[in-house]
Amino acid sequence: MAQIKVAIVGVGNCAKSFVEGVGFYTKNSSDEVGLMHPEIGGYRPSDINVVAAFDIDERKVGKKLHEAIRATPNRTVKIADPLESNVMVQRGPTHDSVIEEMREHFIHESKEPPVDVAEVLKTSGAEIVVSYLPTGSDKATYAYAEAALAANCSFINCMPTPIAKDQSWRKRFEEKGLVLMGDDIKSQLGATILNRVLLSLLKMRGIKVTKSEQVNYGGNADHFNLHYRPEAKEASKEDALTSVLSEGDAKPSARMIYTEKNYDHKQAKIKITGEIWGHIPISIDLALEDEDSPNSAGVVIDAIRAAKALIDNGEHAKAGEACSFLMKSPPVQYSDEKALERFRKVIGLAT
Repeated sequence: MAQIKVAIVGVGNCAKSFVEGVGFYTKNSSDEVGLMHPEIGGYRPSDINVVAAFDIDERKVGKKLHEAIRATPNRTVKIADPLESNVMVQRGPTHDSVIEEMREHFIHESKEPPVDVAEVLKTSGAEIVVSYLPTGSDKATYAYAEAALAANCSFINCMPTPIAKDQSWRKRFEEKGLVLMGDDIKSQLGATILNRVLLSLLKMRGIKVTKSEQVNYGGNADHFNLHYRPEAKEASKEDALTSVLSEGDAKPSARMIYTEKNYDHKQAKIKITGEIWGHIPISIDLALEDEDSPNSAGVVIDAIRAAKALIDNGEHAKAGEACSFLMKSPPVQYSDEKALERFRKVIGLAT
């Protein structure tokens, strides 16, 4: 099978988990634990090849990818030794990707001049750009999307900046035979999808929702950034939850709280109350603990292969159908059962 050539924007913890995971499943080809779909369009995780990477931190820029993912401040749990790579991390443009507080605590911005992203993408032969930019990096997201278009690359937006939801952006990618996926990648099993399933269950059983609260605690760079720029992420989560509720249900809330001690170990608390027969109250209180970055990588691996399969089959215009399963804030929201059904149909796995 041909390789899928991928470029990564943002060599942080999510990229670390993704790269290490690809290495793990390449070395352990018979191990399918943790894979939602071992094969998509004939592609397995081992068929993914990262050919370009961009970052702005001086501790990563100029290093080979397998070395850069281990550079400070990255320190999420190790999955496996990554495959050695000759890909050098390039100095990308900063735009609005870093706030001053991040420079004080996490980011040592490189003094190297930014490269021409589109030219690097062309030279590397990249087919798909995966964006791990921080929440709030709207200008940077649009700039990388423009570079992807110029280099004839598809684009997967793992963060909440609204781009795949924008019909004009989708049209531009579709007209070039490319895929645009987004926005805001779902975790493989994170608080939002768990909350959606619980709320859907309440609605299926005729229960009115009187309260829906979700609070995520984490201490990595992403959570630190969200302490100052939470709006897009919280709106994305709330949109995902609202979509499964009915008129008259309580408006759901989702908050992000930075707790330095947690680092990439995320703790989520979910509180749901409702009314059953005769308006009698019922309540759910639960806690979910996970490693944030690996939880993301378990979905990105499907997004990449699905994008490639759609391009191979000339069905790039169906990318929106796949997004509802992969993303928190897709162009169209469906129930999780229907989203999976549509995703499997799009990638040719429908029974």
